[in-house]
Amino acid sequence: MENVFLRGRNDGYEIEIPAERNFEASLQELATLLEKVRAEDQSTREIHFKVRTGQRILTADQRQRLNDLVGRFDHFQILEVTADVMDQQTVAALLKTKAFHFVPQVIRSGQEVFYEGDVVLLGSVHQGATLMASRNIYVVGNVQGILHAGFPDNSDAIIAGDLKQAAQLRISDLVEIVADRPEISGQQFSYINDLHNLATAKLTDLKKIKPKLFQQLEEQ
Repeated sequence: MENVFLRGRNDGYEIEIPAERNFEASLQELATLLEKVRAEDQSTREIHFKVRTGQRILTADQRQRLNDLVGRFDHFQILEVTADVMDQQTVAALLKTKAFHFVPQVIRSGQEVFYEGDVVLLGSVHQGATLMASRNIYVVGNVQGILHAGFPDNSDAIIAGDLKQAAQLRISDLVEIVADRPEISGQQFSYINDLHNLATAKLTDLKKIKPKLFQQLEEQ
């Protein structure tokens, strides 16, 4: 067989359909291979197949035809179909989490705004308002409300900028009331330290404390 490969495993079989092969030819050859498996095993036990498609993502129609083919044989079942590339939905979700969002608007009291990825705040967050991000928050505008980076559980996130007027700083599950921290002033960043406490440092220390993040920012 040149267009499909069938390998026995301890828990069933693995079907490999190479991406560079013609899919129609692969299905035809697979039918022949499945008939051989059925001839060699007449039992009523469930026989499981895992399908690998390499650098090709099957379309909905191709997946259906594959399932229909295997389903023609009693007690044959496809457990999973996997590829070595991500589908569009997965890629879109990944890009979304890595996106930079520039927020020029005013977030008013009572509002709660959330972004997937990093946020650059150009506008303002009024008292009683909350700005949340799944990654980092960079403050260029004015903040009197709540900033919540790393929502809900990203402890590597930071909040950077002029933070002294904010009501609260939150990163992951930690909360800091700024009024209780008189050392928060000027251009600083807040982060979770090795003791899992919220700490602040000068922006000039970002490279030393968060070298990976600093490198990522340089590459932007």
